[in-house]
Amino acid sequence: MNDAKSEALGGARFVGVDGRRGGWVAVELIEGGGWSAAVHSSVAELWHSHRETELILIDMPIGLPDGAAPRLCDQEARRMLKPGRASSIFPAPVRRVLNASDYGEANALQRQESGRGLSRQSWNLTGKIRELDAPLQRDGLARERLRESHPELIFAKLFGGPMAHGKKTTAGFRERMAHLGRLFPEAETLVRRTLVAYRRSILARDDIVDALALAVCGLRSGGRLHRVPDINVHDSTGLPCAIWYYDLAATGAD
Repeated sequence: MNDAKSEALGGARFVGVDGRRGGWVAVELIEGGGWSAAVHSSVAELWHSHRETELILIDMPIGLPDGAAPRLCDQEARRMLKPGRASSIFPAPVRRVLNASDYGEANALQRQESGRGLSRQSWNLTGKIRELDAPLQRDGLARERLRESHPELIFAKLFGGPMAHGKKTTAGFRERMAHLGRLFPEAETLVRRTLVAYRRSILARDDIVDALALAVCGLRSGGRLHRVPDINVHDSTGLPCAIWYYDLAATGAD
């Protein structure tokens, strides 16, 4: 779904992406005004549609561990989301898990590599991580423009602390929309129109809010982001193990 104003504007474009069962939700915001929102069936389709944008922030692990040590970015992000939202950061699976055919095999591989089992939540992300990993391994431009982020970290660093309510609750939806509306006045219109355009089996309310939060982060920062950890950490394939965000308070902006 495209907002009509987006066609005529040529400012920098920033995309937020949230993975969900059966697809990827993408929100594109344009400097100077205009937006689009769509559900893509695959990463290939998503990348084809947005490869010319300045930045794509995506809520999915990119750099993956290979041994016993968990990702430092996950540990630091959980610390930054206390109290209340730390559990929203799932441990990333080790890279070998991407080759597993079922949960039992994945759990065994994770335990063999790290000494710990694999949660069901992390296993449920594995197909999406594998799909995202494919273009990152073969396309240098994808490595440059796709960055891992996390909506709850975005909300915490844009708005002064972790959200008080869970994102799937009515109170949590209202809380997040009130915050987003401060930085992007068309937030309510974008979410309402996009939810009208897609069945709930394709797009849930919290999916579009999460994608919008990532896009607002990109737009507000102009691509000048912070990361956890603040040191360079890469996995065995050279992908960064980092979660990117924008600290609005640190800039002194309203």
